[in-house]
Amino acid sequence: MSLSRCRPFNLSRSTLSLSALALAVATQAALSAPPMPPALSDLSARIQASLELPGTRVQMLDLDGQAVYLAGGGRYAFTGPAWDLWHGVELQDVAQASALAGRLDRDRLPLDAVDLGALPLNADLLAEDSLWVFVDPLYPAGREVLAELRDTGIPAQVVLLPVGGPESLDLARRLRCAPSGEAALRALMARDWSAIPDAVTECDTQPLVRALITARLLGVEQVPLLIAPDGRLHQGVPENLAAWLGEGDAG
Repeated sequence: MSLSRCRPFNLSRSTLSLSALALAVATQAALSAPPMPPALSDLSARIQASLELPGTRVQMLDLDGQAVYLAGGGRYAFTGPAWDLWHGVELQDVAQASALAGRLDRDRLPLDAVDLGALPLNADLLAEDSLWVFVDPLYPAGREVLAELRDTGIPAQVVLLPVGGPESLDLARRLRCAPSGEAALRALMARDWSAIPDAVTECDTQPLVRALITARLLGVEQVPLLIAPDGRLHQGVPENLAAWLGEGDAG
C-alpha cells in the first residue's frame, strides 16, 4: 500500500482515548475489587524476613507479622493458610519454613533407594536409614565425597543423577548396565570407564528417570546432594562431612 494513501495518525486524539480507557478500567477496578489485606495495603510495610520456597519460585515474606506469598515476579500476592505437604504442617513464618526447607521427612515421603537404582557403599554396614548421596558421574566433587565415605567406613546409598548433559547420561546408563553394582561403584570412584560395557537396550534404565524426577521434585540445583538419615539436605560438599552427619545426632 502506498504511503501517500495512508490516513494520518492523530497522536493527540489516540493518546486521549487510551488515557480515558485506562482511567475507566482503574475506576471500575477500584469500585469492584475488595479492599487489600492490611499487610499489602501499605507498600512501606517492613519485610522482616523472606525465603524462596524450594522448587516453586514463590517468595514467602514475613510482613509486619503476617505471612505473604509473592509469585510471578511480584505481580501476584497471596495470603492465608499454606501447607508444607512433605511434612504435613501449616507454615507459620519464614524461620519455620526455612527449617523445613532444609530437610525432608523420609518416613513420610515414599522414597526408596532401590527404586532409584542406588549403589550400596560400605554395603555390610548399610541400614534402612543410611545416608543417601546423589552424584553425577562426571563431577569430581561427588567422587570426593564417596572417597571420604569409603575411607571412613560410613555406609551410603549412592544414586546416579546425570545432570551434566548427554555425556553424563551416557555414563550413567553404562554404570546402570554394569555387570554388578560393585563394578559400577569401582568404575565411578576410579573414573575408569573401560571396565564397563556400553549400555544395552535390555538394561533397565528407568531408575535413572525416577532419580531425575525425584531431584526435580526436591528442587536440586547442585550435586552432590546429600540426604542425612534424619532428613537434612545438603547440596554440594560439606565443609566437614563427619561434623555435618553428627549434627543430626546432636539435634
